[in-house]
Amino acid sequence: MSKPLETEATAPGIRVNPGQISILIATRARPEILAGVFASLNAHTARKELVSLWLYVDEDDSITRQAIAAKQLPEMDLAVHWHVGPRTACLGDTHDALWAASGRCAEIYMVSGDDMRFDTPGWDEVARKAFAAYPDGVLLAFPHDPMTADTATYPLFGWGWLAELRRFFPGYFPYWYDDRWVSQVARLAGRYVKLPILLYPFRGRGRTRRMRNLPFWARFFQLMLEERKEDARRLIRAVHAKDAAAREAALGKVEEIAAALIREEGSFSDLYGVFQEERHSDLSPAERRAFDPQYVGREAFAITRLVSLAQQQFQAGRFAEAMEYLDATHLSDLRLRQAQLLKVECLRKLGRDAEAGRLEKEALAAWPEHSAARRLFRFLGMVANDGRRLLVGLTEKGRRGAG
Repeated sequence: MSKPLETEATAPGIRVNPGQISILIATRARPEILAGVFASLNAHTARKELVSLWLYVDEDDSITRQAIAAKQLPEMDLAVHWHVGPRTACLGDTHDALWAASGRCAEIYMVSGDDMRFDTPGWDEVARKAFAAYPDGVLLAFPHDPMTADTATYPLFGWGWLAELRRFFPGYFPYWYDDRWVSQVARLAGRYVKLPILLYPFRGRGRTRRMRNLPFWARFFQLMLEERKEDARRLIRAVHAKDAAAREAALGKVEEIAAALIREEGSFSDLYGVFQEERHSDLSPAERRAFDPQYVGREAFAITRLVSLAQQQFQAGRFAEAMEYLDATHLSDLRLRQAQLLKVECLRKLGRDAEAGRLEKEALAAWPEHSAARRLFRFLGMVANDGRRLLVGLTEKGRRGAG
């Protein structure tokens, strides 16, 4: 194997083994399908000594853990590493944990599923050849997935990409959208390559685990385009750190590509989101209504981001833009008082006083101010605090006099 590469100063301490491919898989409770993944990798990997498999198993997944202990999965000719940990709120956290456990030393990291068949002989050599054309390691490649056209459903990340962004996925989404996020970042950065590799699920595309409230997540994804653009700019600056002309040319194309992405995305429709949710969710309506602390945490995280962005727009005097972020929070299962009050202020700035008044009344009904009681309590508190200070002062004076 070639000498390990040192990355640029953006990622001190990371070392890269040229040609090394690590496949990251989150698996849960279906070892019989995972066995097929193992078999296809054994059959179609050309240089098995340069490919390793890292699998995340939830602590409460007794089915998979028992299968591992009983050695029910096929023997592999490439290295297999099991990582048992707590169930994560999103797949991004899962893959980041596997990346850390792996030592972050592969040249290529592939995110795959526990039901995917690798059907191209020598698929790994195909990937190495593609990445060899980008020695800086800033590349997102993806195999052909018959179920999607040009989205990196199972992306391959170059070491330079990960060294710069320090993560696989943004960490927002409990399902879907991670692959679309990185696909758009790669297109914006001009580092997106489709590989002549065939990958497909053994049982066809199934329903989506954890899917609920799709209209909210669809709108949230749309509104985060600026964040994807900034990720792309970071990658461009890393790629062209020593070539100012090439850097400015690539940065100049970001807005043009972003405009094309917006056209492709089309206008938002909450009704279409509902249709997609009913079509694809693996959860029953009752399960989607049930309290799930991890899911609620994801929505709270996303709402925090939306309201923060709305606040920035409001302070800059862009009230209509602030309203877009605030309106999206109403698609969530959660309601935030501060978002409601900020929306009231935006409506007044936009001259929509009647709407502002109605919304303010709704906010007061949901979160009573108890203004009179609060004024009384503040007064009583002030009197009590002043009396306490007076009493302490007299006591101290008496002690000094006695001394």
